[in-house]
Amino acid sequence: MKNLAFILTSCIFAFSNTAFAQKTSADSSYNPCAQYTKTPKLNLSSSFGKLRYDFSHSDKQLQIMSRKQHLPHNTDMYMSGLSLCDMDWSFSLNSITKIIDDIKCVIPTSIDVFVGYISPVIYINKELSPNTCTYKVALRHEQQHQQINIAVLEYYLPTIKSKMEKALSVLKAMPIEEDQKSSEVVEKLNMKYAETIRPIINRFQITLQIEQEKLDRRDNYLKESELCQ
Repeated sequence: MKNLAFILTSCIFAFSNTAFAQKTSADSSYNPCAQYTKTPKLNLSSSFGKLRYDFSHSDKQLQIMSRKQHLPHNTDMYMSGLSLCDMDWSFSLNSITKIIDDIKCVIPTSIDVFVGYISPVIYINKELSPNTCTYKVALRHEQQHQQINIAVLEYYLPTIKSKMEKALSVLKAMPIEEDQKSSEVVEKLNMKYAETIRPIINRFQITLQIEQEKLDRRDNYLKESELCQ
């Protein structure tokens, strides 16, 4: 019987923010607007995406797809399935501009953050006959990868929210200097918020990868292969 390979889920992390700009000059040591800061309301949303199945690819095609995703695989093993998803995170900062004591201040009011999956898909080798043991084991393995995606996100969302709320509470409103446009200050605030959020998302990514790798240990592959002997 051929040795089977069940490839781990590849979650490709993307980030988008239309107002995000590159780093600007260093902050002034004095911020006259800081005292008017209130922690912006955090609106956190997520999605697991709609899972799709694809039974149209051969072993060779799955090998090629796996290499393109830079996934670990053994060319000596028969690739029965592949599980992929894209992960996206994005945010939108909402703010107001107020003139306080002749100083224009950009004050964050709320921030909308999205963390979730896009286009999750399970590929099953088209050479496997439906209702056979090998087919069922391959399908179950790839479904477990997608279930791990969901379970880790569900488990980690409260942590993401609490860490973001704590991190966002220390960010301050910013003044608009005489030689600045309000849009430049908003862009600078977006940069600060992105830098604050990104490490939290990175920790989630590491947690997800650790859980996925538990399923893709070689000893687990061998146990699953033995089920159909």
